[in-house]
Amino acid sequence: MLFRAATDSLEELEISNGSCVRWLKGRYGQGKTHFFARLIELAFSRDWVTSYVQVSGRGEGVELHRFEQIYAAIVRNCLTRDLVAEQRGSVDPGRVPGWDWILDNWFSELRKLAVGRTTGDVPSFKMRDTVEQTMTGIRRRWSLQGSFAEALRQYAIARIDGEEEWDQLLLSWFSAEDVHSRGGDVRTRLRQTGIREPIKRQNAKEMLRSLSSFLSYRGYGGILILLDEVENVLQETPSARRTAYTVLRELIDNVDDRHGMTRAAFYISGTPDLFDGEKGVTEYEALAARILLPSDLSRPNPAASVIDFSLYPLDAAAFAAIGEKISQIHAIAKEWSPDGVVKKKLDERLARLLKRNPDLNPRAWVRSAVEVLDECAGS
Repeated sequence: MLFRAATDSLEELEISNGSCVRWLKGRYGQGKTHFFARLIELAFSRDWVTSYVQVSGRGEGVELHRFEQIYAAIVRNCLTRDLVAEQRGSVDPGRVPGWDWILDNWFSELRKLAVGRTTGDVPSFKMRDTVEQTMTGIRRRWSLQGSFAEALRQYAIARIDGEEEWDQLLLSWFSAEDVHSRGGDVRTRLRQTGIREPIKRQNAKEMLRSLSSFLSYRGYGGILILLDEVENVLQETPSARRTAYTVLRELIDNVDDRHGMTRAAFYISGTPDLFDGEKGVTEYEALAARILLPSDLSRPNPAASVIDFSLYPLDAAAFAAIGEKISQIHAIAKEWSPDGVVKKKLDERLARLLKRNPDLNPRAWVRSAVEVLDECAGS
């Protein structure tokens, strides 16, 4: 039901060129991150770009109240099905800087457009002509203007001229690093080429719109942004927490508003405390008004703005199916063959767990099932 609704949503966004925001509400171990993994799988099947960002606690990685970290992670963690295939199935976000790969792929296409091949020497004048014609078309058809468009143009020229240092500087700019603050010749050249300011909260709307427009120009179905474990913001100081909620509100407005991103889906996950606790989004009215929309929250609605996992409990048959899948994976990993006795032990363990806790969550069952399989494989 949930995945059918998500499929319908992506299809609608492809047709309408629109955007949407969805929230996942669920306890630890209820499968929010697994749901995200399935969404990534779904997005790849439709040739979407995905970006998975895990919000961290203070000093541990990507903090929500630091906009530059969030934006940089969105750009860095971009994945496409071709990139994953190139990496032999790896979907570890950020292991290969996804935006860099997308730009490199674009430049290879420009080479092919200029001379009909992607390798060998290419006359620089042909490449420059191709870049200028391409950028003119992008500006006209996709409304890509300003610093973002000029950064694309400069990136292509830097690749033509072999200016590796300038090329890397532009990649840093795309990742929201304030390269203008380096001053001197760097700032002068950036401004002279039309890249007048760094990417920051104040211009994020235009930058995110440009990002989604460029991906549409490249032929991708859209972009799926996944923000996981947002409940970590609850551990921040009141000041940092308020800033984090402001950043989140602005990100939502950038996606789900007029003249914002196109063909974009934004999913945000958190525990119930994020939605209902005194330190949660309810303490910031401007954000709460965008999330806690009037609706009948007691009835499952897979297309609602807030998807409450407690309204979609797994039954015994679903847990049994999970156990069977884990058994198959375990057999491959450990090179053994589980038999009927093993299945009986899994069924018995599941029955005991459900009797003890009717609200058993998937994570607890997975751990318990692996314990049973490890015991049987080792005996």
